[in-house]
Amino acid sequence: MPVTLEQVGVLLEKIAPVGFAEDWDNSGFNVNLHNTDISGIMICLDVLPEVIEEAAEKGCNLIVSHHPLLFRATKQIDSNSYEGQCIQLLAERNISLYCAHTSMDSAPGGINTWLADQFKLGNRCYIKNGAIEHFYEVAVHVPRDHAATVRGAMAAAGAGQLGGYTECTFNIDGKGTFRPKEGAHPYIGQAGQLEEVDEIRISSVCSEKNLQTVLAAVRDNHPYEVPAISVLKTDEPQQVGSGLGIVGDLPLPLRAREVLDRLKESLKTDSVRVAGDLDRTIKRLGVCGGAAGDFADAAMGKGAELFVTGEIKHNEYAVRKDIILVEAGHFDTEKCFCQLYAQGLQKWLNDVNYNIAIYVTNLRRPYVNY
Repeated sequence: MPVTLEQVGVLLEKIAPVGFAEDWDNSGFNVNLHNTDISGIMICLDVLPEVIEEAAEKGCNLIVSHHPLLFRATKQIDSNSYEGQCIQLLAERNISLYCAHTSMDSAPGGINTWLADQFKLGNRCYIKNGAIEHFYEVAVHVPRDHAATVRGAMAAAGAGQLGGYTECTFNIDGKGTFRPKEGAHPYIGQAGQLEEVDEIRISSVCSEKNLQTVLAAVRDNHPYEVPAISVLKTDEPQQVGSGLGIVGDLPLPLRAREVLDRLKESLKTDSVRVAGDLDRTIKRLGVCGGAAGDFADAAMGKGAELFVTGEIKHNEYAVRKDIILVEAGHFDTEKCFCQLYAQGLQKWLNDVNYNIAIYVTNLRRPYVNY
């Protein structure tokens, strides 16, 4: 059965939602040729004419790139420019373009997670928090003999999950009173008579994404015709759903030069640029793919003693003395994107039984030589 571009677009949002992207970024569809049935998908780091031609040769009519083709406001399309040439070629070959830039940098399981995983970092935190999901307290009054049923339904719907704990609730015994009006269908009591019932107030917190599911579970399992439910937005806890850069603890302290050896092995590169004492013992490490040299201060504020990124400005090297700075190359710190995105997309395609071929471009090479 044909799968449309819009259907695939829903899956792309599950891997790295556009909401995770920075405000200045242009993640999402750069070229959207609507109502297209997707025959194949090409994954690349950068949109180049050669990549577009490769996609067309392999029968792909969707390209997913890391770096956006249209980064800044475009006032005209000039076929002599790089962007104009690519847009013209995409249109001629009937290929749409989706870009997952800082959305994939920030996403759990994205580029920075991959970099942190190379060092098995523990006790992680983001250098810059991204999407924050708020929690809500849901409280409901339930007759004592139905409390366990409602409590279990709330937990099954996602309430009471805090860190490494589940089914977290608070319960208060009390007396509930109500007087059913004529025409009501009370679970307990009769119309016109004041009733007093032994009740338990069950309260539990749930994430914003689970709120409506939890409320539906309460209503579906509560015996009352109109259950009394209260919902309060909480200041704490909060759940950080995404972020740029990661700082974490090494499993065992390493000398800086040992960190670099492991980095070069992971990135499959022969050299990196570094400023600092290579014999210094490193316990806590920061990573951020791409051009993130200006995150050095923030990484140091999170406890990082060594910071790895793709590009660092000259003056950053000059003024940072308390942290070792490592410039591993923009390309090398982000080239993992292609395989990461292809694997993530294949999983979602399999889950919904979409039979679409995924290709990773053959053009995966740095644009400069040393």
